[in-house]
Amino acid sequence: MSQIIQFLVAAGREPALSPSGYATAVAALEIPDAQRQALLERDPAALNALLGGRARMICMINAPDEEEHETNPDDGDGDGVPDDDQQPLQN
Repeated sequence: MSQIIQFLVAAGREPALSPSGYATAVAALEIPDAQRQALLERDPAALNALLGGRARMICMINAPDEEEHETNPDDGDGDGVPDDDQQPLQN
């Protein structure tokens, strides 16, 4: 894991970091100046671009209904139409 990602993970665990403590921690990182500047400016778009991140991420979950609904009831003969007028067979 890169040093900047490790820093972001650690900073996320320590949300009460003072502004001067944050600046000191960023200054101690061995990262390119552009990344350091993006961190100091708290510019997520610039940092994302510098790190080659995605411009947009989408998460979607497509869960089926709990009950299956029969849209075309069928009597089993395969024509897709219920035969309501069906009479029982007589011998």
